[in-house]
Amino acid sequence: MGSYVKAILLLIVLVVLVTFGIKNLEPIRLHYYFELSSMPLPLYGVVYGAILVGIFIGMFVGINSRFAQRKKIKMLRKENRELQGKVSEESPEEKTADEQPPKEPEDESDSSEETQRF
Repeated sequence: MGSYVKAILLLIVLVVLVTFGIKNLEPIRLHYYFELSSMPLPLYGVVYGAILVGIFIGMFVGINSRFAQRKKIKMLRKENRELQGKVSEESPEEKTADEQPPKEPEDESDSSEETQRF
């Protein structure tokens, strides 16, 4: 079901892009500093080019943040392994009474509390 929705949305976007290009065929000239200008370009080409440049800039920024996140994840995993090693090296005798779980009575009849069973 999800693939049909994606296909329909993609088809709608393509139709909008094609009709936009057909309606904006007028050639324009871009003027830069120092009296530089471009060759005549169709308006839709300039718009599509600006969109593509924006997408590539966004991808570049996203890639940098992903590399930073991967580096942090690697560091945290290493720290986690080191801490787990320290915990596993700790012997049960070194634990204080507060850290050890309370002992439960072996037989329920020995406990002074009354329990109800449903």
